Amino acid sequence: MSAATSIHKRSSGLVSVVIPARNEERHLPEVLAALQRQTPGDVDLEVIVVDDGSTDGTAAIADRLGCRVVPAARPGERGNPGAARNQGVAASRGDPIVFLDADCIVAEHWLGHLLDAHRRGASVVGGSLGLPPGLPVSARCDYYCGWYLVHPRAPGGWVPHHPPPNLSVRRAPFLSTRGFSRDPPLAYSSEERTWQGELIEAGHRIYFEPRAVAFHHNRAGFGNLLRRHYRWGYGNIESKSGSRAARFAGLYAHPWLLLLASPGLVLAHTAFILACWARVRVYEPFLMLPAVLGSRVAYVAGMVVGGLRWLASSRRGPAPARARPRWW
Repeated sequence: MSAATSIHKRSSGLVSVVIPARNEERHLPEVLAALQRQTPGDVDLEVIVVDDGSTDGTAAIADRLGCRVVPAARPGERGNPGAARNQGVAASRGDPIVFLDADCIVAEHWLGHLLDAHRRGASVVGGSLGLPPGLPVSARCDYYCGWYLVHPRAPGGWVPHHPPPNLSVRRAPFLSTRGFSRDPPLAYSSEERTWQGELIEAGHRIYFEPRAVAFHHNRAGFGNLLRRHYRWGYGNIESKSGSRAARFAGLYAHPWLLLLASPGLVLAHTAFILACWARVRVYEPFLMLPAVLGSRVAYVAGMVVGGLRWLASSRRGPAPARARPRWW
């Protein structure tokens, strides 16, 4: 690869892939090799790896393989995924800009499917997240609990939201927004909802393209599963309240009712996840019922704690108006 990883030397366009990475030396070579195999016609591909405080060989591997490496934090410093993605955008030149996690290995024709959906009029295109073979039980459970709406067997179509591990957006619309949230807690979960909500309000639409597959290597460990879903739940009400970039958005117009209903939400959300997988005849999550239920307890606990914190801070008055983004 060169600094701008080229699929073809002669091209009619440049696509930027932004990969925020923190201690990802294990998966990064395979991630970059899979990107290099993408061949969707006359397109050049630049790959930007944003090193978010890695203490391993992540940056060295990316540099050796010819990627543009953007340092976002000093080694060992706490990372910030939202800020890292914005910094990758600032270093990019292509259109569209594709956000890919450093533990996601794309399948054949992945890029072509994303670009086809853009050509059909979608400003934002979300690809699916596939289950790689050989993951430990805890990592597979984390996959089932997180990606039940965006897996390769899910139906494609227009959606109100899509998570950032496999997500493409046209450059001009994205730069018209505030970008990814940089402030905690949203910088570490739901960091994409702000700009997706802004684009929806402006008349843009998000298309889910299940054929654009990236295999997501969820991390092992039941402790990781619980912490991850607690973190997702913590920013849930704050990020979705008043935003159109959410499924069941009407529920979040009444946050106090959600908090009061939280015990029932544990069971309802567990049943919903299992139903999503049963619909496509995937039954392994049923064998993991205790762990799935535990993840929902962690998620709802995070929702209650984070929701109460946000509602209490909201009562103190509106936050100061934010300046336009500098992207880093």
